[in-house]
Amino acid sequence: MSENLVQEENFAEMLENFENEQKKTRVKDGVIVDIQDGTVFVDVGEKVEGVLPKKEIEVDGELKYNVGDTIPVVITKRRTSKGEAVLSHKSAINEAKRKEFLEKFNVGDIVEVTISELNKGGFVAKNEDGVEFFIPKSESALKLNEDNVGKKIEAKIIEIKKNGVVLSRKQLLNDKKEERNKFVESIKDDIIKATVKNLKKDGVVIELENGEERWSGFVPKDEVSFKKTNHFKLLNRGDEVEVKLLDADKMLFSIKATQNDPWEEVAESGISNGDVLNVTVTNLREYGAFVDIGNGVEGFLHISEISWNSNAKIEDLLNVGDEIDVEVTDLDIENKRLRVSYKSLLPKPSEKFAKNYKEDDIVEGKIVNLTDIGGFVEVDDIVCFLPNRFVSWTKGEKAKDVLNIGDTYEFAVISIDSDNNKIILSKKDAEDSPYVAFSKQYSLGDTIKGTIKNIADFGIFVSFENGVEALIRKNDLEKDIEEYKVGDEVEGHIVELDSENKRVKLSQK
Repeated sequence: MSENLVQEENFAEMLENFENEQKKTRVKDGVIVDIQDGTVFVDVGEKVEGVLPKKEIEVDGELKYNVGDTIPVVITKRRTSKGEAVLSHKSAINEAKRKEFLEKFNVGDIVEVTISELNKGGFVAKNEDGVEFFIPKSESALKLNEDNVGKKIEAKIIEIKKNGVVLSRKQLLNDKKEERNKFVESIKDDIIKATVKNLKKDGVVIELENGEERWSGFVPKDEVSFKKTNHFKLLNRGDEVEVKLLDADKMLFSIKATQNDPWEEVAESGISNGDVLNVTVTNLREYGAFVDIGNGVEGFLHISEISWNSNAKIEDLLNVGDEIDVEVTDLDIENKRLRVSYKSLLPKPSEKFAKNYKEDDIVEGKIVNLTDIGGFVEVDDIVCFLPNRFVSWTKGEKAKDVLNIGDTYEFAVISIDSDNNKIILSKKDAEDSPYVAFSKQYSLGDTIKGTIKNIADFGIFVSFENGVEALIRKNDLEKDIEEYKVGDEVEGHIVELDSENKRVKLSQK
């Protein structure tokens, strides 16, 4: 037996089971003969009266029928011991609605239903009037489990019989897919209008019209605009936009593909590195700002290119909407990248500093920052650099270990590099050298004690309390160099004393 024939027989069996259930609902007219407590007794023309629950003829607790009234009912079952028929008025009403439905609808029509229960081989569903339908599992495009009970779906009528209507959700989905494919094929090279239905973090949900049909599409956030601006600021629900198809299978569209690429204008304009542009600040971030050059292209202004003052805060220097002049520093049209500088058009602080000071001048400055490599000193609102080697006459001392932010000291100007905007200061050179004081206190031939600070192949270094260091060469030691240890106290007489070059030598011989 072929597979198709087996499927047809199974389908016929499922429909027959569904129809057998429907045949139980034969409508009869009955006369209410009595109402007692929660039960209504109805004469349906048989030897024994039928019964139905009183709540079936109540609306908001009030009876809508009285004794003597004729009402439609169906026999749902029989109690053989008493011979009475169990009736249902609601089922009769639903049956009337079902017949009314069958008079209005035809095979191929689309209906909206809610799945009410699982049936053998499929689902039972109802419309808003309570009319029941059968959806075979093979036609449901759903898993046959309880999770789908209560699910509202659209389906296509594929068969109508006197006692049953069969639906197919699968055929409707296939029809819609085919219609969508035809629609997509017709618009693949066109610019069409769409309506913004929703804004999401990753893009924009749009709706497209094709006659009475409505299709949903999606515009990724990177396809909304050439501007690097949050799409929530550019669009609102209900806005009409023009779009172009990017991916037919995923229904992805682009808004910016319908617009002229502003980077082509940049290429044609002849803009190059070193040019000065008037731009508008569009966005501020901790790491820099974005600026619009006037046609929608945005350039990036890194925070290091905003001010010569490395401690300045971006919000104190710029505001969104400010118009400023900037210099183009990195233009890459192929990769659509533009970087600009604001500070390059501003006077260099080092040039201003050079107008008031020269090398070897003594200046007063305040410590504004301390790092592992040295300190930063503010002089007349200009930030200068204090390397660790110029902090103290004591070797190895670092700025962050001996200085405090906010303290004021005198410094000597070591160098002014206007090209690189770098000013080097020295704290120790603004102070008297300990070697000068040492030369005033001691003379050649004097004997002095000190502590071994370091041992080298050629001799040992001895330090004194005032920070002065002296060298005892290996040949001038009274013992083998291996017998000396760092921290030992040694004594020697001064054989060389050069305060200008900060050089002292001792000898133990």
